[in-house]
Amino acid sequence: MQVTPIGQPGNLLAQVQEGATVYDRENEKVGIVKQVYLGGEDLSEATVSGDSVLYDVPAALRSRLAADGFIEIGTSFLSANRYATGPQVASADADNVILNVAHSELAKK
Repeated sequence: MQVTPIGQPGNLLAQVQEGATVYDRENEKVGIVKQVYLGGEDLSEATVSGDSVLYDVPAALRSRLAADGFIEIGTSFLSANRYATGPQVASADADNVILNVAHSELAKK
């Protein structure tokens, strides 16, 4: 599901599709895109409701991810989901997302 509240036109996140495979800068598979959020919000004084896409995002990451936009990456049943911010996306198309960071540098839930 792609949520587009404000977002920037031409943003690489706008090209990311749910279900796309995500690779880190070493071309190692990180996981599959669960959701995309284009960002552009300031949550400094906002309360996130239970139906918001940001509700399950750890509070410490919420403001940064809301502003920059993010991809939630499902990794596996045994690992925590990861989050890549908009600036961490190097390229994207309908099937693949390439990050400019290593898997270990991604925020996790």
